[in-house]
Amino acid sequence: MISFSFPFQSDLTRRRLSLALGLTAGGPLWLGSLAAQAATLPPLPRYTQPVRAHSPLVGRILQGGQQFITPQQLLSNCAQVALCLLGEQHDHPDHHAVQAWIITALAQRGKLAAVALEMADAGRRYDGPRAAPEAVVRERLHWNEAGWPWAMYAAPVMAAVRAGVPVAGVNLPRADMRAAMRQSLWDASVSPAVRQRILDDVAESHCGLLPASQLPAMVRVQLARDDSMAAHSLALMRPGKTVVLLTGSFHADRNLGVALHLAAHVEQTPPGVPRPLKVFSLLLQGLAPDTQAELAAGYDAVWFTPGTPPIDHCAQLRLRMKGPARP
Repeated sequence: MISFSFPFQSDLTRRRLSLALGLTAGGPLWLGSLAAQAATLPPLPRYTQPVRAHSPLVGRILQGGQQFITPQQLLSNCAQVALCLLGEQHDHPDHHAVQAWIITALAQRGKLAAVALEMADAGRRYDGPRAAPEAVVRERLHWNEAGWPWAMYAAPVMAAVRAGVPVAGVNLPRADMRAAMRQSLWDASVSPAVRQRILDDVAESHCGLLPASQLPAMVRVQLARDDSMAAHSLALMRPGKTVVLLTGSFHADRNLGVALHLAAHVEQTPPGVPRPLKVFSLLLQGLAPDTQAELAAGYDAVWFTPGTPPIDHCAQLRLRMKGPARP
C-alpha cells in the first residue's frame, strides 16, 4: 500500500547553507534603521527554539545579492507581488510565529488579499466573522488535526481571521490523490530535470522506505498538489493586494514547486491582477549547527530562526508504516 505521509515528512530534506558570509555586511544600515522601522510594525516574534538560539544569524533576513534586509523591506517585497510564498518547516513553532507577524503586518498595510493554506483542502474556506472562536474556524476549514496539529497553525490562521481576510484551503483533497497517481499527464507537467529532483526528494523524505515502483505515483501526487495550490491561490488574488501561501519549503521553491504551475492557470487570473504574475518566495530556515549564511537557490529571501531539537523522523515513519502489532 502506498503511504501518504506528506505533512511532517516532506521537510526532511533540509537545505544546507554552506557559504560563509560576513555578518557585518549591511549591518550598520540594518541596525541603524531598525528602531525607526519597528515603530510602524507589529512587535517582532519571540523565538522559542533552542538550537543556535544565540547565533548572530537569528532574526536576520538575507536576499539575493548576499544582502541583509530589514523586516520592513521584506514586507515591501511581499506587498508588491500577487503571491508571497512562505516556505516553512512544518513542525517549527518559530516559523509559524513569523508567518503570523507577516500576515498581521501586511493586513495593517491594507495589502493582504487572503491567506492560502497547504494544510486544508481546496474548497474549504473561512470568511468571517473576525471575532469567531478558533473552534469555529477549525470546523469551517475541516481541519485535519492528525496531519497538521492546530497548535502549530493557530497563530497565523487566526491572525488572518482577525484581520478580516479570507482563509482558504488550496491543497489537493485526499480523495483526489489516488486518481492523480494514475494520471500520466502529470509526468510532463514539469521538465524531466525537475521531475527527477522531486522523485529524489520523495524517496529521501520517506527515508528510502518506499519501493522504487511506488515513487513515480508519489511524484504525480506531489505535482498535482502543487498544481492545486497554484490554481486555488490564483483564484484568491485581488488587484493591488497579496495572497500569502503557507506551505512547506519544497513547495515554496520557485524552481520546483507551486510557482511552476501558475502559468497553466494564468487565463483564470482575476480581472485587474497584472500579468505576468509576480511571485516572491521566502524560505524560513531553522539553524542547524553547521548552517552558514547563504540564500538557497529557488528562493528570493531567507529568514533565519533558531533550529528545533533533532528528531529521528525516519524512526517515526518506520513505526507508522509497520503499523500496530497484530494479536
